[in-house]
Amino acid sequence: MNQGNYVAASFPLLRYATGAIDWFRNQAIDANAIAVAAVTPDGTMRAPQRGDNLRSDLEWIVALDLSKARIPRAVAVATFAREGGKTLASVPKMPAS
Repeated sequence: MNQGNYVAASFPLLRYATGAIDWFRNQAIDANAIAVAAVTPDGTMRAPQRGDNLRSDLEWIVALDLSKARIPRAVAVATFAREGGKTLASVPKMPAS
């Protein structure tokens, strides 16, 4: 994920992350422009796994490739904020899905 023009946000619960992802997908943004990672209590980032939706101890990172999504950074940041996310100063290296 180090190539391209990315913006990312962290979310305290999966349902908030899902709200942002759903909004992006409803704008006809390709799923390949969106990356999602779970952050475990010890700070390890990993790809989402079955059963994660039942866990309240995970934090979520959603990253959007603005080049592929073809939306302005301000729109992505506003969407993250509206859905309960905090925009990250830098985009972390996302795990492979």
